[in-house]
Order: sequence, then C-alpha cells, then structure tokens
Amino acid sequence: MIRTGLLRPTTLPRLILWGGAGLIAAAGALSAQPLLTLAALGAMALALLLPLYTRVSGIEMPSGITTGVLGFCLAAFVLGEAAGLYRDSAVWDLLLHGLASAVLALAGVAMALLPTAGAPPRTALWILGTLGVGFAALVGAGWELFEFAIDSVFGTNAQRSGLPDTMGDVAANLAGASYGAVAAQRRLRHGARWPLSGLLVSFCARNPIIYGDWTERGFRANDAHDRAARQEAG
Repeated sequence: MIRTGLLRPTTLPRLILWGGAGLIAAAGALSAQPLLTLAALGAMALALLLPLYTRVSGIEMPSGITTGVLGFCLAAFVLGEAAGLYRDSAVWDLLLHGLASAVLALAGVAMALLPTAGAPPRTALWILGTLGVGFAALVGAGWELFEFAIDSVFGTNAQRSGLPDTMGDVAANLAGASYGAVAAQRRLRHGARWPLSGLLVSFCARNPIIYGDWTERGFRANDAHDRAARQEAG
C-alpha cells in the first residue's frame, strides 16, 4: 500500500509523465510503429539532457523543468507528429511555438542579469525584456532555418504550407516571447506571479555562484527608490 503522505505534490505528475512516455515507447515497439517509439524515446532523451547538464556544469535548473520539457516534447513529438495533431490542427503548432518562446524569453532575461550577478541593473527592466524577446526570436529563427534545411535536403514536409506556416510560427514566437518578457518584468518589479514567471526566479535563486547578488525583493525596493527620487525631483 502506498502512503500518499510520502509523495510530494509534484511527484504524481512526474510519475505519470515518465511512466506514460515509457508505455508509449513500449506500445510503439509492440505494435510495429517505430515513429511512435522514436518520438517517446526522443522526448525522454531530450528531457534528460537538463539533469546531465547540471551534473556537468553545476548549474541548477528550476524545479520541475525536466518534467516540463518531457511534457512539451511528448506534446510535440508524440501528439504533434506521431498522432497527427500538427496535420489536423494548426492551433496546436502555434500554441507550442508560443509556449517555447515564452520560456526562452525568460531565459533571455536571466542571461541579461548575468552582468550584475542578479542585482537590479541600472537600465530599465523593459530593456532586459527586449533582450529576452530578441533571444527567443533568434532561437525561433534558427528553428525555422533548420526546418527549411531538412525539407531541402531530405525532402520532408516540416514547413507544410511553406511561407504561411513559417510566418504563423514567427508570429506565435513573437507573441509568446512578448508574454515571457512582460511576465518577467511584472514578477521582478511587482512580484506578480504570472504563469511561467517562477522559472526565472527559481533559476536565479538556485545558482548563487553566478547570481551572487540576486534578491527578488531588491528589484521592488529599487523601483520604489526610483519612484521616490522622481517625485522628489518633480
């Protein structure tokens, strides 16, 4: 008998996702569907790259990000490719592009905080958000070039409708990246807990070796000081 009190709140979703990915891979092998097996195993392999990177570099990832990456890869590879959702629903592709770009924008903001070791920068936070959007857009452009390359070399159909598909992906990337940048700014300045914004805070807090001056409250205190200075000057 399993005592549920021994399980943390995040344990059950993690077990379901990893167990489900293993079952999908096994089902694909037993039913002679190599694409399904490859999709599930590929998702698991990509998710495991994060703890491997932590082991090599010592850089800690946000809590639950490995399971999140697994879920995203299963949605992209298994549901999108193997189950045909990319073919049957254009919205599915756009949603995944938007989600990925939002996370990439948060990563871009985290990188923009490296020069100050996590301390509030002298520049306005919207500049950090702009850098985050730029990073997400750069990765998104690289992905579109990758799709174009494999279609040209291997005769695949990753871009499907061609230019309309690419432009839709670019629009979804920019929308998701803009959300991620705003979510980061609202979290740092006002403490607003928008979805995904906790990834930025968790990453900075878990890595004092590169964010030695990090303190989430410091951003709000710095903002209050700036407002007081502007009022006094006015």
